Amino acid sequence: MSRRLLAVGFLLAFAQASPDEHTEACTKALQECENDLECQNRLAPLMSACTTGTCQMQCRSAVLNVYQNKLGRALLRSDATCIPGREELRTCNFLPAEPTVHCSLAKLACEADLQCNAKWGVFISECESEASKGECSEKCRGLLRQTTATSFGSPFSNCTCTERDDELCQSLRDNMLGACLKESSGSVPAPGDNSVTESPIDDQEPSKSALQTFPLLLLCTLFVIRLFFV
Repeated sequence: MSRRLLAVGFLLAFAQASPDEHTEACTKALQECENDLECQNRLAPLMSACTTGTCQMQCRSAVLNVYQNKLGRALLRSDATCIPGREELRTCNFLPAEPTVHCSLAKLACEADLQCNAKWGVFISECESEASKGECSEKCRGLLRQTTATSFGSPFSNCTCTERDDELCQSLRDNMLGACLKESSGSVPAPGDNSVTESPIDDQEPSKSALQTFPLLLLCTLFVIRLFFV
């Protein structure tokens, strides 16, 4: 109970400290989260963990936990002006509405959206095995493109990870996504680059010339022999 009261008190103090900086949408989302016991309990760890400026694992876990709550999701998707620790959340890419998003948060956001989750589910079921090996067929590239074409799937295209104990994120970024986001290594040679007609013709020209010159030389030689020795 004391922890809950402390969390609410901190939020209220923060909200009243600089009201001009807080947008109405963010303040409303924060109040709705405060008034919901589950959302409030999820938000409390975020307030204490996301204040070091070092992208700690505890902060990342708290953000993912808050996002799994409907009211917490609305708060994080706001402009975040009223969220304590918002600067760290931006620095660590823990805000889902920003241009660059942490890969684990991007995955969670996609799975929470019906359209994106449907596309992502097909990609995972069809391509997880080969993508985990760093391979990706054209079919799988197409399935991932369908995922990133959705509004909640687009962050997959450039999502990022932190440098602190972030193995799951790095595996998602470098293997599952990385293999299929890379450009195809095969390239079609330009016309003429692989020509097999020009150089053999060049090679044959000297032999044709030699065949034409040889009879003339032979006749001249016979004429000289006839002139001096006959």
